[in-house]
Amino acid sequence: MKDLYIIDGYNIIFAWKDLQALADESLEHARQRLIDTIAGYGKIKGVEAVIVFDAMYTDEGAKEESVGKDCRIVFTDKDETADSRIERLVYEHRRERRSLFVATSDGTEQQQILGSGAYRVSARELAEDVARMKHEEKQYVHGEVHLTGVRNEVVHRVKNTDVWEKLEKIRRSK
Repeated sequence: MKDLYIIDGYNIIFAWKDLQALADESLEHARQRLIDTIAGYGKIKGVEAVIVFDAMYTDEGAKEESVGKDCRIVFTDKDETADSRIERLVYEHRRERRSLFVATSDGTEQQQILGSGAYRVSARELAEDVARMKHEEKQYVHGEVHLTGVRNEVVHRVKNTDVWEKLEKIRRSK
């Protein structure tokens, strides 16, 4: 069973500078960018993700959406905080044989999560891991060509000129 990452949506949006700047212009666009980022991250990392957004101060009812097979978006009920939904999700999944991670920088929530048996991931740690996954995705080699368009040839790998000359001599002798 895949590890489960539960993301405190608005907490992450307002902790990541690029999303915070986008939220200043359009909170909806910032939400969508976070959803796209986490869905891609989950695919690359091979984890299931649940992103929880707080709807406590709106007239909206609770709703859930799926983005692909392993990413769910949860909007809480108007009378429920994201923190309480996250705690409930941890409680519901804690007996499963998989690791639970909660991404939030809310100190009180982190203490509650640790007491429930889940691992905490700060917004900064999640941002670093997402950046690392994006970098690894770019470095992924498919066949002979990197996704970046650079061919995977020995000429790009061998830095020692003596070694390169010996290899070239072997190549030409056949």
